[in-house]
Amino acid sequence: MANTPKTVLHVLQSGAKFLERKQVETPRLVCEMLLSRLLNCKRLELYLRYDEILAEKKLDAMRRGIKRAGAGEPVQYILGSTGFMDAIFKIDRRALIPRPETEELVRYILACNDLWQHEAPAIVDVGTGSGCIILSVAAAHPNGKYLAIDISEEALSLARENAEALNLTTHVHFANADLADMVEPESMHAVVANLPYISTADCDRLATIVRDHEPRSALDGGPDGLEIIRMVVQDACIVLKNDGMLFLEIGESQGAQVSELLKACGFADVVIIKDLSDRDRIASGRLKM
Repeated sequence: MANTPKTVLHVLQSGAKFLERKQVETPRLVCEMLLSRLLNCKRLELYLRYDEILAEKKLDAMRRGIKRAGAGEPVQYILGSTGFMDAIFKIDRRALIPRPETEELVRYILACNDLWQHEAPAIVDVGTGSGCIILSVAAAHPNGKYLAIDISEEALSLARENAEALNLTTHVHFANADLADMVEPESMHAVVANLPYISTADCDRLATIVRDHEPRSALDGGPDGLEIIRMVVQDACIVLKNDGMLFLEIGESQGAQVSELLKACGFADVVIIKDLSDRDRIASGRLKM
């Protein structure tokens, strides 16, 4: 970019071309996300501002963002936030970037009428990460009793920051602990979790934008991807009340294995839900003692 005036359209076009050469996915979208944040406007509003000349400080900031994106850094980490369930969550390298598939899990939990018939259901989110699941549920049903746990203190600090930003600090308790160590037996109405479910070998083959930037501990589910899921399912059998519900996000080919695991551990009404791309994504079951 030379020192001649640059319009919004020029910046978007030249930035997208640069990112395309760097083999960044959806380069135009990345540029629009960066520029809309800089201009404090909605992404679609950029189309009404194509002829606007950008100030030099804005250009410098845009160049820095595009350079980071070109180096493979996720745009959500560059922006420091991401949208999830109609809210804005702070996000950085301390936790996994929330995905649309996890929004489907939250919607499924919120649609479970049996859970919400309780006046104040006790719900624990295992491996809470940014807190996007439990905070979204708490925002929709503030009368519940919510606990978010994670073995990463860094992730918990991020989740606490999100709780404060969303005015939910009095609704959700956070703890650096394992499920069975933290929660009393037969005390919870539901356990929810988006656990690491990618096999160790597949983690090594992930796209660099994921492998080199997002926390490995939030991705690696052991040799077959189910190591941590097995442990949490077993712990869930201890902490759930009779008829308590378990909700899991799972890998795209793990439905049959997770279904067998839940049934073997005493869960009934086991359901595997596919995502919008017709892939296994959510597993749920009801504990029968």
